[in-house]
Amino acid sequence: MEDDLSRRLLQLEGGINFRDMGGYPTADGRQVKWGNLYRSGSMARLTPADAAQLVDLGIRCVVDFRSRREQKRDPNLWCAEAGVTYWSRDHQEVFGQLHTMAERGIDNEEQAMEIMAEGFRHLPFQQAPAYAELIRRIADGHVPIAFNCTAGKDRTGGAAALVLSVLGVPREIIVADFTLTEKAVNLRTAFGARPQDANSPYAGLPEAVMDALAGARPAYISAFLDSIAERCGSAEGYLAEIGVPADAAQAVRAQLLE
Repeated sequence: MEDDLSRRLLQLEGGINFRDMGGYPTADGRQVKWGNLYRSGSMARLTPADAAQLVDLGIRCVVDFRSRREQKRDPNLWCAEAGVTYWSRDHQEVFGQLHTMAERGIDNEEQAMEIMAEGFRHLPFQQAPAYAELIRRIADGHVPIAFNCTAGKDRTGGAAALVLSVLGVPREIIVADFTLTEKAVNLRTAFGARPQDANSPYAGLPEAVMDALAGARPAYISAFLDSIAERCGSAEGYLAEIGVPADAAQAVRAQLLE
């Protein structure tokens, strides 16, 4: 997994954690196509050269999981300029209510990890409208496609795990793709953790707490996958619950596997 990070991670001047998800094997002996499925952090700081590189990759659609506040603060401009379809929704949900928890105080690393795991258990259902749209877009052939949040870790990590589950990629590889984020990006920077900013709800939190909040730890994405399994039985059961057409999973496989 680590050995091919250089192939997965796009070298973009203003990119954050922009990765090709190709090459992962499935349980039935196929693999995810390269150059068709991308995960990313915010694309708000892409340079003209970055945008040209993404256009050359043939990206047709971007699905943005960020809240309306995040979108207004750091708008995605390159899609409109490049004629790339851009989808987002008007919502104000913040993953795991981290700001509220931070303001109340998080005492130690264990507590921070429990908060993150609980957030990941709720994530499939909190982001259901956006995840459903992503699956529908892929099934309808809007590929190559990229999806993003701010750091490309939590909301994006859940989406990546969902798509890979639908494709039949083994769980251990799904977890490894999630944890690869810690090597692909400086999460403390991407997360926006600036302890020197006195106005930040994260100012003054212990270093171990910040590392747990900003980290991409196996327990987090495991909580996401377990939540789907416990409530819906499988990835396909989850898609049915969130209103995705019954034939979408097979269509996604047809689009993304070889």
